[in-house]
Order: sequence, then structure tokens, then C-alpha cells
Amino acid sequence: MQYILMCKSLTYAQRSARTLERAGITSTVSKAPPKTSKNGCAYCIKVSARVRAEALSILNSAGIPPARVYRMSDDGTLQEDET
Repeated sequence: MQYILMCKSLTYAQRSARTLERAGITSTVSKAPPKTSKNGCAYCIKVSARVRAEALSILNSAGIPPARVYRMSDDGTLQEDET
């Protein structure tokens, strides 16, 4: 399972990924899946389920919290994470 952390822009996604990398957390910057974006062009970072809480804490502390968080199961199903 992966978590998709939606970002305001590509710049925010890149900044978020660098922040997590400095903390030792691996993430991937990519275009957001179509079902997650209302306006078409959006970017996200993907992190594994085991580092989700730590990644969110780090990003919140850095002042770059994700706009929304989605849980993506192994079969590709997306569900918005309400936490």
C-alpha cells in the first residue's frame, strides 16, 4: 500500500520530496492520478504506508503540508485518507 500526498504545485512536490529525503524517507514525485485532481494538472509525492505518519509530521513541521492524502491499495484503488 502507498500513500499519495497531493501538493499545490510541482515546486511544492519537489520541495516536499527533498525535505523527506533529508529526513531519510524515500518518496517519488509524479503527476497525480486523474481521480485525485479536479483541475487536471496536479502533482503528488508517493510514500510507503510504513512511513506515512512520520512523513506527514515532517511536512507539517516544515510548513508544507499536503493538500489531501489518498491511500492507494495494491490494486490501484484510491480512497481519501481523513486523518
